[in-house]
Amino acid sequence: MLTRPGPLIATLAFVLLGTAALVLSFMAMPTRLKVGVGPDDRGHARVMAAFARKLHDDRAPVRLTLVRKQSFTELARALDAGEVDLAVVRSNVMPRQGLTVAVLHELPMVFVVVGKVRLNSLADLRHHRVGVLRGTPENLDLLDNVLRLAGIDPSLVTKVPLEPEAMAAAIDQKQVDAIMPLAPLQGAGRARLLALADRVGHQRLRVLGVDEGEALAVSDPAMEAIELPRGALIGNPPLPADTLPTLAVTQRLVAGMKLPVSLVNDLTRLLFTSRVALAAEVPSAKSIHAPTTDTGEGLAAALPLHPGAAAYFSGDQNRFFDRYGDLVYVGAMALTGVFSGVGALFSYLMARQRRNAAQFTHQLLNLLERVRKAPDEAALQAVERDTDELLALAFGRLSSGTIGSEQFDTFATVNDSVQQAIGRRARQLRAVRA
Repeated sequence: MLTRPGPLIATLAFVLLGTAALVLSFMAMPTRLKVGVGPDDRGHARVMAAFARKLHDDRAPVRLTLVRKQSFTELARALDAGEVDLAVVRSNVMPRQGLTVAVLHELPMVFVVVGKVRLNSLADLRHHRVGVLRGTPENLDLLDNVLRLAGIDPSLVTKVPLEPEAMAAAIDQKQVDAIMPLAPLQGAGRARLLALADRVGHQRLRVLGVDEGEALAVSDPAMEAIELPRGALIGNPPLPADTLPTLAVTQRLVAGMKLPVSLVNDLTRLLFTSRVALAAEVPSAKSIHAPTTDTGEGLAAALPLHPGAAAYFSGDQNRFFDRYGDLVYVGAMALTGVFSGVGALFSYLMARQRRNAAQFTHQLLNLLERVRKAPDEAALQAVERDTDELLALAFGRLSSGTIGSEQFDTFATVNDSVQQAIGRRARQLRAVRA
């Protein structure tokens, strides 16, 4: 049994609006990404945690879930394995499937002299003990690599892994001659340097860098040659006392190659527009900056940018219709097809109503012919019963929507004519019988 066209069309319209609402709500849902970071006490982990909270508080279109790993090597593996969408890694431990989004921190390679020894250059570290702060395999390998590139046998330098809380005891017990902090120049890294100066004595504290930095950076583009300005480490008294050339590695936020360009573009924009707010909570966030975009440089070639981040830095950001023009076009075509289908269905239902009404009218006309030819009252009563049944059926079809009210009015007019004809024929038959 068919339903009324009105309720049917209302139902279809409701389904259509519901579908549109679901599509819009799906498009408005934030994209959730997993980002790999180190333990909670790492500076980059605090920056990313603050960034994740800000995205949540601002109801941004991108949200982050932090995945903790113990080392940069594990973070690189997690990104390559698809366990995370983004990761904070170090330039000398890059994943194969990672493309740079932003540089979070620059880690200068300096050696703070804490013993009563004369150390003025990298070569002087031979036969001395170097305390490697956070003596992770990545830090130890980095020192060995720099020594090899400088022509120094790494086995001639004693590496002493140190945790920050053990640094003071190592100095007091004269276990090390120099310490390699390898930390950002802001936040906890600077605080450790100040604590180191208090332990050794501000006036006695000396620092050396890697004089051959420019030459070594050519051999290994994962490192870059930098110059620390006077007082970059400690302000009073200034440390270093003069401009200090050295090497640096960078902590980078990298994205998987398969992440959409538009998504990484949005994430980059949100990160760089949030730097001031993040720095209020984590001071080292001030150092977040764009990597080099000159693809002719060895560093950029070895550590390429993600196209989404490159588009943001170059100002070539896609507008809404550039990104979603195809989707809007397909959606408009689909909606046009749905409305055309609803219109065709409505036309079909109206035509069926007219056909059903014509069928009822034709049956009434046949009954009218039977009335005129009824030979007796019994035949006339049979026609009257058929007329009543046809009227009840017409009421039922009107209620179900098979015929419309206008078609039923036409049927009712013809039905009145049949009833009048039955009355006339009954009078004729009574007159004949009389």
